[in-house]
This record gives sequence, structure tokens and C-alpha cells, in this order.
Amino acid sequence: MDILLATEIWGRTPHVDELADRLRPHARRIAVADPYDGRDPHFPDEDTAYAAYLDRGGLEPYARRVLDLVNTAARPTLLVGFSAGAGAAWAAVCTRGTPLLHACCFYGSAIRTMTHMTPRAPVDLIFPNAEPHFDVAALAATLAANPLVTCHRAEAGHGFMNPLSANHDQPARRHWTDWLVRLAIDLQTDRA
Repeated sequence: MDILLATEIWGRTPHVDELADRLRPHARRIAVADPYDGRDPHFPDEDTAYAAYLDRGGLEPYARRVLDLVNTAARPTLLVGFSAGAGAAWAAVCTRGTPLLHACCFYGSAIRTMTHMTPRAPVDLIFPNAEPHFDVAALAATLAANPLVTCHRAEAGHGFMNPLSANHDQPARRHWTDWLVRLAIDLQTDRA
């Protein structure tokens, strides 16, 4: 099994590499997709990161980049996306013929604009406790109607996995990182 991590608008930062290292024993290969060609832009704040993400075209080109990486994987893939990366991951898992084993989307607020899409592999959606622009519970209820979708609510805000986010929550990050490791182990065992 391969694992592909799709980053937030902050790009490939040290905490992304730290997560990759934590998951590495449970995958044959780990790849990272980000909007900035694998470099850490060292943004000073979220507004600057968001502006740079939009300058790169936003969700559509990022989703294409993620889908291209999934389609070139040599093995079935666990796709894990965060925020903008979660929106790109949702688009990829909903594309017909995509060789995904499983997807996990953390606080992917853009998914609310793609509820008409149908996943082709199992997906875990991990929502924050609240979002300013939509009702998290209502969106989760809509998406959970699909038998391939499992929705979870974290007791933390959007960006809780990212130390650069104002909503970073270390206990939540630790809990959901452990959860991801267990999922990777389970998927690896199921494929053996």
C-alpha cells in the first residue's frame, strides 16, 4: 500500500514530513502533494498562504495534481488530505476508475460544494467542531447517507492538525495521528 498526503494551503511544512515519518513503517511508499511543488514557502500567516494558494489556481489545479499522483501510484493508495488537500482528495476519490484503497479528509470545507459527487472507495471525513460558513452537522448528515462515507467530529477547530494554524490542538492532533496510524495498519493487514 502507498500513502499520499495532500497538504493544506501552507504546503509541505516540517509537520507534514513528521506525519509522513510516523506513517512510513505502514506503507511501501509515501508521497506528498502540495500546491507549491514540494517546497515550504514559509508563509508568515494564513492570509498570505491563502493568497498564494489562490494565485496557484486554487482547488481545481490542486485536485488535478492529487489525481495525477493517485493515478500513477504503483499500488493501491491511502489518500489523506487536510483542508484544501481534503477537497482535492474528495475530488480524487469521486473520480471513476481511481485506484484508491481508502481516503481520509480532514476539515475539507470545500467538500460542501461537491456533495453531488459520489466516492468510489471508502472515505472517512473528519470535521472540526464548527465552521463559520456552514453547518457541520448538516453537511455530515448529508454525506453520511452514502454507505462508503463515515463522518467523524473532532472536538477542535479547522486546522487542528497543523501547528501553523490558529486552531492547532495538540491533543486532537495526537489523537487523530494515532487514529491514522491504526487505519494504515488495518488497511495493510486487510491487504495481506
